[in-house]
Amino acid sequence: MNIEKNPRQTWLLIGLSMNVVATILHYTDNFIFFADYPAPVWMHPHQVWIAWLILAPFAAVGYIQYAKGNFWVAYLCLCVWAVTSIGGIAHYFFGSLSAFSLKMHIFIWFEELTGWMLLGFIFWSCLILKEWRKEKLFN
Repeated sequence: MNIEKNPRQTWLLIGLSMNVVATILHYTDNFIFFADYPAPVWMHPHQVWIAWLILAPFAAVGYIQYAKGNFWVAYLCLCVWAVTSIGGIAHYFFGSLSAFSLKMHIFIWFEELTGWMLLGFIFWSCLILKEWRKEKLFN
């Protein structure tokens, strides 16, 4: 993958990296301090990491497919990843704002912000630039 040929690929890598860091911080904190996070009664700590391990490949595959010019596969994978990132806000359905520590709020909102940034990139690439109409970037 030659990043110099497509600066948008570099921007995607930066945004996706920030989002991956945000999810690692949030999921790790959620796992370690599970008892402190308001959650549904059916949820258990091990489900946090299982969910992350199932979802993380969507981010990697999405980036690789974008770099190869397989835009629709990339958009699908990156959307799955981004939507689950912004889904972290659902924590607030299970407890009041005061039930969360400042650290929890920061991790939830860092993941939320980077998830929306990633979705913004996907929509920009798909709907404004219409990169999917262009031939593959790399052979």
